Amino acid sequence: MEELLEKIKNLLIQFAELRDTPVALLDLKEVNEKMPHTVYRMVQGRSFERLDVILQTPGGDIDAAFQIAKLLRKCTKELNFFIPYYAKSAGTLISLVADNIYMNDLSELGPLDTQIHEQQEGSLPGYISALNGFKALEQVQLHTLETLDIATKLILSRTGIKISESIQLATQFAGITSGTLYAQLNPQRIGEYARALEIGEYYAIMLLTRYMGWNEEEAEITIKTMVKQYPSHGFVIDLEELQKLKLPAKPMDNTLAEIMFELNELLPELEDSLIEMIDIEDEEEPQEEVEIVEEPKLIVIEEKLKPKNTKQNGK
Repeated sequence: MEELLEKIKNLLIQFAELRDTPVALLDLKEVNEKMPHTVYRMVQGRSFERLDVILQTPGGDIDAAFQIAKLLRKCTKELNFFIPYYAKSAGTLISLVADNIYMNDLSELGPLDTQIHEQQEGSLPGYISALNGFKALEQVQLHTLETLDIATKLILSRTGIKISESIQLATQFAGITSGTLYAQLNPQRIGEYARALEIGEYYAIMLLTRYMGWNEEEAEITIKTMVKQYPSHGFVIDLEELQKLKLPAKPMDNTLAEIMFELNELLPELEDSLIEMIDIEDEEEPQEEVEIVEEPKLIVIEEKLKPKNTKQNGK
């Protein structure tokens, strides 16, 4: 474990020296309600001209993600995110406060449909997309309209009765055939899904309009697309797709991409979440201060070093 942490720390030091910028690593196995407090302790009393954040997470609690995004945005004038591999769901929400989102060929963000923790019949508890209920309703509605259209045309072609009578008969038939499907939908659950989707949508729009200078109309267009338009929660939103959404995605240079690749090989070996900051201070003599704070499923390491002479401002 110590050897693994040392390798990760060395890569972060290399990254910080190349960028001549403090760097924070947020490897969040699952975003939870404790993490905003840890991030708060990390940035409390600090004010940066520029801060780089390496973010890797499959997602988690949307409320906690909103708080983390606010904390990171408020502590620095320029905020850059680097995505080694993935920042999905709640991780995507956090990344909305970035001035720049740097990605390599494998980096991905994801849709913003809120995940709900519940137990499906015959399975263990887990997260499901709040959009699932609406997709089911959408399919039933589509089935009803298609049935109505086909039945109307069939009745007209085979009976020769008036079109108004054909539509009336087709409507009755479509209602009977679709009624069984509608009966399987739970209106209360669909209402809960709707509220959950609204939470994620509101948070995302708030972050863009409050901190990133977007107007309400532009923010709504982008966020509604990210919440409702993609076919699955695991859908890959890559650099080019983010640029279409008018988000500030940019390619990494090769040197930084190689560091991200090496990090991505090491981070999956950690069982717990890792939050670590490397803070370069020009005015201090070389020194090493390492603080390890352990919480359930969370490790925090902070280090301050004087930068080397060789520096490179990567993308």
